[in-house]
Amino acid sequence: YELFTNWKQIELIESDQFALLMYDAFHYLVWEYMGLNVGREIYSGDHPAWKFSHAPSFWIKTMQDEGVLPPIESLVNDIQPTTFFGFVSDEYVDAVLKDIVPKTMERFGMNEILAVVKEYQCFEDFDYRYSQQKNDFKNSYYHKKTKHPMISLEAFQEDYKKNHDGAEWDKADDSIDLEGDTAAKVDVERFMATLSEKDRQILELRVEGYTYQEIADKVGYKTHSAVKKRIDKIGSKFQEHTNTDIGFE
Repeated sequence: YELFTNWKQIELIESDQFALLMYDAFHYLVWEYMGLNVGREIYSGDHPAWKFSHAPSFWIKTMQDEGVLPPIESLVNDIQPTTFFGFVSDEYVDAVLKDIVPKTMERFGMNEILAVVKEYQCFEDFDYRYSQQKNDFKNSYYHKKTKHPMISLEAFQEDYKKNHDGAEWDKADDSIDLEGDTAAKVDVERFMATLSEKDRQILELRVEGYTYQEIADKVGYKTHSAVKKRIDKIGSKFQEHTNTDIGFE
């Protein structure tokens, strides 16, 4: 009764802290019933599953429509000094959530969204802590996106082909592999040491398969063209450093 008549209690309920408590409470309640088969600590707060579980309005809407929760209007209108909100058993909560969570996910299209997210995962989906799922994704990502995990001529070759309609640059011997040549490795390492921290970051992100726009977002450039121009300048500098021509002007 005091929750609706005592201003101190009302201020508490209307506070940001209470709202955060409710978000976390629903998250802990519904997560294991969402069919994700992973622990809460696996994903980051950017993952759609995390956002869905922290959105009480979805779950409350279904519970009200299914008659599990009464409308707030009826609570306010019918409240009496003797009104008591009792606890329910764990068994009851389990039975309700087994029914409500799947219905809510189907009703609001959550399953389809999560299926797409699973197919196109990204690093931001995972929590910063180690997990087997995160490690598996990382290995899969580099296997698919990165032919060579080191900064090498091959990275510049890919950029050259993309920027010159698929044309190859002229080189004396196609069998040359910098990663297999110790002297070339040292040369590349010396070149990398001459670059600024931001330039090294740009190259590393490009080798990892990020697009120009994705790199721009990460390093703070406004447009993807700025990244392309920066890579062209780095490529030209690399040509001067190694006395090779790999197609950068």
